Amino acid sequence: MNSFRFIVTYHVSRITFYASRFAFSGFFVEDRLPSKKRYGVGLLGAGTVGGGLIRLLHEKLSHHQLPVEIKKVGVRNLSKTRSFNLPGALLSDNLEGIVEDKTIDILVEAMGGLEPARTYIEKALLAGKHVVTANKQVVSEYGDYLSQLAQSKGKQFLYEASVAGSIPIIEILREGVIPDRIQAIYGILNSTTNFILTRMTESGEDFHEALVKAQELGFSEPNPSFDISGKDAGQKLAILISILKHQPCHPAQLDARGIDGLAPFDFQFARDRQWRIKPLAIYEEASGKGFASVEPVLVPASSIFANVRNEYNALCFSCQNIGRQIFIGKGAGELPTASALLSDLSKITSSDGHEQLSYEPSGAAREGIQFCSSIENPRGYGFYIKCSLSSNAVKRRRIREVVGQVGEVFEESTTGQGTNAWFCAVTQKILHSELYRILNEILSFDADARLSWLRVLQETD
Repeated sequence: MNSFRFIVTYHVSRITFYASRFAFSGFFVEDRLPSKKRYGVGLLGAGTVGGGLIRLLHEKLSHHQLPVEIKKVGVRNLSKTRSFNLPGALLSDNLEGIVEDKTIDILVEAMGGLEPARTYIEKALLAGKHVVTANKQVVSEYGDYLSQLAQSKGKQFLYEASVAGSIPIIEILREGVIPDRIQAIYGILNSTTNFILTRMTESGEDFHEALVKAQELGFSEPNPSFDISGKDAGQKLAILISILKHQPCHPAQLDARGIDGLAPFDFQFARDRQWRIKPLAIYEEASGKGFASVEPVLVPASSIFANVRNEYNALCFSCQNIGRQIFIGKGAGELPTASALLSDLSKITSSDGHEQLSYEPSGAAREGIQFCSSIENPRGYGFYIKCSLSSNAVKRRRIREVVGQVGEVFEESTTGQGTNAWFCAVTQKILHSELYRILNEILSFDADARLSWLRVLQETD
């Protein structure tokens, strides 16, 4: 890939398309003709995202007022204190009843999780309702089926809020805003992991300290395993690939590596060499195959990704003729994600519910690309390899010999031999398969070795 010093491109011809997503940040919003119909909205979930949508609609925080009326809000706990001001009579713990309510035209699902959210979405579509959701798990696993179901009922199933918060990336892909073939996607899609790695880089905190800070500030769930394992970003990447390639891509077809194995030593090593560690979602194509992964990687400190901090998300599309197109915005928080739900509601009301937006662009042929593991990627990369130092001199020599054949070896052993003594190397460009061969060879003569590695995305890759 070319330089990671990207240029942000604005598509002026689409400015009215973006307007409603940025209504409350000062952008002018073109007034639409008043709709002949007012839409009844039922909302399942009133947490951070659902509560944000209520504030945008009920407290009129958005400049663009939609012809909608909140009929019911489904919650699990009626006695819980809420951050929004809404008549108590609108709250209900009968979620099934909201799905079946005939006065509701649009169901907004903001519960999260696979079930019962998927079942409620399916029942709402079967009942002839439009559905708007922020649920990346449901969309990544059942999006193709639910979109086809919506089309069969003449309704819309929209999910802009499922990926990248305030960045309207799904619509950009679906509408063909970028007039070129997209050959690769690079993105920071998970705000929790980006916040944690930002803290570890800038404050020198270890993983657990940074995680606690993320939870204190509301950037992480009480159970953060879905974020730090890479599964959350994997689901989001699968959604983007499905739209890009016009065929379903399941999260199980991606390689995912978490960030919990990173240590302050790794960040110091990166800083000393003008690198930064960032949580990237990557999709690349080679030899007619697609390779998708979510993993922490090393990028140059001068790159755009290195300077996307905390809860911000970023996406880079590598295009065949026009180079790289970059989009940056907040990927988490109450109003950024709720603005995406509001955008989808606007699409439904502005078209009077007639226009159908499918899982794939209208008329697009499914490409039939084969999604493969990174070990099959024919493209070479540099890799940072870290190995615990053995007290056995013969084993240490053999490790240096094995790794030294493909890269530069660094012995970092300032703390002496033991649990905090490490041997590091940076390889030349090699295949993933060669990397795994090296790691397996090390383990063949030192079964107790603790190994980790990171891909290096250089400016000249």
